[in-house]
Amino acid sequence: MKRLFACVVIGAVALFWGCSDTASGPVTPPIDDGTSEIESSDSSSPKSSAGSTSSDSSKPASSTSKDTVTIVQHVKDTSGKSEELSYYSSGIFCWTEGCEKDFISSSSAESSSSDEIIIAASSASVEPPTVNGNTMVDNRDGKSYQLKNVGGKLWMAQDLAFKSGNSMCFDDNDAMCEKYGRLYAYVAATKACPPGWRLPNRNEVTTLFADDSYPWSYSGRCKDGNCDFTEKMGFHWTSATPQDGDKNFDSNKGDSYAVIIVEKEPEYAGEGADQKFFQVDSKTKFFSVRCVQE
Repeated sequence: MKRLFACVVIGAVALFWGCSDTASGPVTPPIDDGTSEIESSDSSSPKSSAGSTSSDSSKPASSTSKDTVTIVQHVKDTSGKSEELSYYSSGIFCWTEGCEKDFISSSSAESSSSDEIIIAASSASVEPPTVNGNTMVDNRDGKSYQLKNVGGKLWMAQDLAFKSGNSMCFDDNDAMCEKYGRLYAYVAATKACPPGWRLPNRNEVTTLFADDSYPWSYSGRCKDGNCDFTEKMGFHWTSATPQDGDKNFDSNKGDSYAVIIVEKEPEYAGEGADQKFFQVDSKTKFFSVRCVQE
């Protein structure tokens, strides 16, 4: 009996020491050395076991079927020892074949064909507009605009119609965009002009006021969901800093306001009334944009 007991103890000790190399501490995450391979689960060749060499390089890099695939990843542990590690995946990471079924959720469902990803290119990567005489073509969308040289500065003689965030058509009517261009909130307006073009400054607008040949546009405005003044009054954003003498300067002070151009249709303005002037207005309202060349 004593001999049997001693054998059991010796066997337990031997088993403990035999396993200690692989179970001497807590499991640490594997370190990827960048040499991952994918094997199809329906492959006729046997799966690689730990410590073996890389799988046949003739195997495809990925499986095109809906089946679960075995991903064979060459990893290093914290001691620097390299080994080959396999896990199973059909889009969900797990360690045993078929275990992904326990983790399927709505978030793992395939996207519908109607889903789309839109990547917006920065203005720096967009080709500048093409200028040919008195015509400019905006290469972002192919729209063309007439130009006018005023005081040695090229101006767009039509309102910008480039579609961007925080812009809209007058009265949410696409036909209005075709006729009058788009309306923009202030921040959107500062970014709406094509590369090499921008909002006009105060001096450029002052020069423009004195040019009776410039084709003004009475295209209205939108605020708080309401649009008005179509073909009676026009409003355009500028880059000017508000100053005393601008209409509403005393009542509209602070970072929430910016300077616009107001143009009144002569008959609507009435005899003797100001027809072109600067006005300080809310940045949340939607006004037109005329760009000038840098």
